[in-house]
Amino acid sequence: MLHRVLLLLVALFALPAIAGDIRFPGGDTPEDKRWDFVLEILTLALQKAPAGDAPDRIVRLPAQMQARRIADLSSGHLDVAVAIGSRELVRQPVIFIPVPLQRGLLGWRLLLANAEGARELAHVQSLDELRPLRMGFVRTFADYPVMLANQLRVVDGADYQGMFKMLKAGRMDYLSRGVGEIFAEHEALHARGDNTLLIEPRLALHYRADWFFVVNPARRDLAERIGRGLDQALRDGSYERVFQQYFAPVLAQARLDQRQIIELANPDFPDLGNQIPANWWWAPEPRRSSVGEAQKPH
Repeated sequence: MLHRVLLLLVALFALPAIAGDIRFPGGDTPEDKRWDFVLEILTLALQKAPAGDAPDRIVRLPAQMQARRIADLSSGHLDVAVAIGSRELVRQPVIFIPVPLQRGLLGWRLLLANAEGARELAHVQSLDELRPLRMGFVRTFADYPVMLANQLRVVDGADYQGMFKMLKAGRMDYLSRGVGEIFAEHEALHARGDNTLLIEPRLALHYRADWFFVVNPARRDLAERIGRGLDQALRDGSYERVFQQYFAPVLAQARLDQRQIIELANPDFPDLGNQIPANWWWAPEPRRSSVGEAQKPH
């Protein structure tokens, strides 16, 4: 079971805990919703494993690309961050906590398209037919290699905000966005008066991917607390309640059980062996037959 992995981590890193400020690069602007769920899970884990009388204060610093987050954790400028799991990540000089925080939802992707891209996507039935279309992606996003490994036609976006502008300008046909991200992003675009981009209604992409907590190597006390708190939250059902609160509405809205799913391979996902039980990974029920290259479960 997953909580046994966490108990092993707790035993490995058990040291006296220290309370205080916890620096997290999770977006310091209210409209950036990408970090809300993992921040709530971090808060929950710390509450389940208190360090003493002094309350924790999570200090939200500006969002950074993953390579910068890892570097700042290693150098001691951050305390905890999230990172997309990869074979390279588990070799970095940070403490890796092996719990896919969104039960794999990061690898369930919907497509945000401009009008011309939507017309082209309406005819796509397979990965081969998707490949000629121009997918917008930021080169520094950690799952950029997944798109290259599947031979998709990638147009590099300038940055997170810039890729939406490039899509609107017709320099790309569509963006691949996480099911937990796309509806809030689409709503934010509408709030700014941009009604030209739409969520493609028929297709979904899937590959094995998720966020993991990574911790400053000098903060083994913090890693122990997060591991112990996650274990408690998994066992008492509080993690599942937060998961449902955040994702049940968007999963209902996404209708993944009714979409045609194109499977992508992710050869860079870390080999976690039997640490993660198969039923931890979320999947729609009932699931339609997938097309494309199926990914073997880990």
